[in-house]
Amino acid sequence: MARLANGQYVYRNDLGGLCNICNEYFYKVFDTFISLIQLNIANQEEKNKLITELEKLRIHLRRGFEEELIMNQDGTTIHVDTINHCLLYAFGECHEQHTNRYAVCDQLFEFIKHFMTEIKEHYSTIEKCQDKLYYFLAHQARKVYLNNQFKARLAKLDNNGAILVCDYKMRILPKSARETKEQFFGKRGWSLHTILVFTKNNTDQLNIQVFDHWSTDTKQDAWFTISSFDFVFETLDPKPQWIEILSDNGAHYHNSELIVTIANWYEWYNIEIRGWYFLEPGEAKTSVDSHHAQIAHAIKRYVRIGHNLDEGEKIQVAIADLGGTSVANLEPIRNNHNIKTITGITQLFYFEWPINSDYMGYIQARCLPHIGS
Repeated sequence: MARLANGQYVYRNDLGGLCNICNEYFYKVFDTFISLIQLNIANQEEKNKLITELEKLRIHLRRGFEEELIMNQDGTTIHVDTINHCLLYAFGECHEQHTNRYAVCDQLFEFIKHFMTEIKEHYSTIEKCQDKLYYFLAHQARKVYLNNQFKARLAKLDNNGAILVCDYKMRILPKSARETKEQFFGKRGWSLHTILVFTKNNTDQLNIQVFDHWSTDTKQDAWFTISSFDFVFETLDPKPQWIEILSDNGAHYHNSELIVTIANWYEWYNIEIRGWYFLEPGEAKTSVDSHHAQIAHAIKRYVRIGHNLDEGEKIQVAIADLGGTSVANLEPIRNNHNIKTITGITQLFYFEWPINSDYMGYIQARCLPHIGS
């Protein structure tokens, strides 16, 4: 019987965390700006005004900017006349003229320019912060684009296929005020891997099956992921003829071992793998996030009525009653064969494994789906 370090892990309600990029290139940047204002602007009225303006810009960039970017229902994007909102331009694929600019977006960099003039002794620090914000905006644009691929995939789903969305839920953690995903994904405690399987029946109704695999083996790597998918493929009945997969681009998915192994899945399971879309961390998986919220509620209730989680099997008991969910313990058998890293894999967000074209037997990849040649 597996035990969780003598029951030292206590369930906490807040199991969330921040994307590393958002933390480093957004929140910390604005914290730096506010600190510089507080330390270098003597006039209290001007200080308050600058901080207020900065907070408004932070709110807009964090949520408002994403909502202003336009995507088509099929997962593609088109030319937009406003240069700040043209995704094709952001990806270097737009050759049209842009005659408009969005004042709110420009306001941030006007603010930074003014800031550099007012606090010249910190010019270098402010310039580095500006570069980080450029990177963050690129991250936001890429995130919006990639996350819209899920809706596009569902729209094209037929009766013969399935869309799989997968994600890891992490070990039970003490609460932290601002915890990055890197800290949040620490390797201790227990892990839960979830795969949602979306299919359509003859009435075009969308069906969802959920497969949860928990383990005290907290090394979330290719072999854990492969073991989880193997269970799902062997369990599905009827088995789909083809699948597409969506996940975050964490190292437990976005790695050469997994990509190379998938090349064998058609032979092993007789299922065509039409593509794997890697999304930005922590976003566009609202269906999985909703399921994980149910798990959090179930565990909270289990603890509230007097139980504890000192044994691994109690995890399964706590979440066993969730409707439409299959829960199983998974202890991956690892092999130690090293696979060479695919060159430039960190820049690739989409992979496919053709089975009936001139590229049969090859792995095809691109930086962004539907972008570029």
